[in-house]
Amino acid sequence: MNWISRMVMHHAARAYARSLPQELHADWGASTYYTVGQVRTALSRRHLTNRFVAIAYAAFLTEADYLAVAPELPVVIPYDLARGVFEQAKPWPAWSTYQQSAGSSVSPVDVSAIDRF
Repeated sequence: MNWISRMVMHHAARAYARSLPQELHADWGASTYYTVGQVRTALSRRHLTNRFVAIAYAAFLTEADYLAVAPELPVVIPYDLARGVFEQAKPWPAWSTYQQSAGSSVSPVDVSAIDRF
């Protein structure tokens, strides 16, 4: 993969990470994983389709579901790699609030505990 493709892939991952969690959460509630149809609908509503759509599917599907949908994707990216790219692209403040509502063990920073100077 050349540097332009990597740049496009990371741009796509940022777009997925910024809008898909909120879209999925608003429509289907908090969950660690969603169905192929739910992810496909969220991508369509946000007009987020490009050749690196595998990143979005890997981020919100189980590995088994991802492998089932992979043959339909324009570019197949290994599940772990796609999830890693998505993790690096997450906007942390908004995402940490989303993850807490989804039942994750990651908790947002309690700003009241920070010492004031």
